[in-house]
Amino acid sequence: MTKEKAILVVQRSWWNYFWHFFFFFLIVPPFIAITKRFSLRLYIFKNRLVLERGILSRHVKELFLSDIRTVDIKQTFPQRIVGIGSLMIATAGTSGYEFAVKGIPDPVGVMGKINSLRGK
Repeated sequence: MTKEKAILVVQRSWWNYFWHFFFFFLIVPPFIAITKRFSLRLYIFKNRLVLERGILSRHVKELFLSDIRTVDIKQTFPQRIVGIGSLMIATAGTSGYEFAVKGIPDPVGVMGKINSLRGK
């Protein structure tokens, strides 16, 4: 990635891992929750989105805002209560979703930010 400053950096919410910490007496669930949370970042720049996955290995996917066809949000009732959801982005080049990010905080706000940048 370049040294360009991101407009917004999105990580999964801690609420996405509620059950991992609810059973905190087990060592494994909190460890899984911490590693999963820090293994995904969505960077929003002026003209592109960058999805970075992984801790030890890294997978980076870049998508230009001009290529975006739709931005969808999926929230269950409990997710709406705590303010998290899934963000799915489709492009004209693929039949499915190019990006699918689960458990991000304020998905409606992130979608609004992406759509406002697309409109420029």
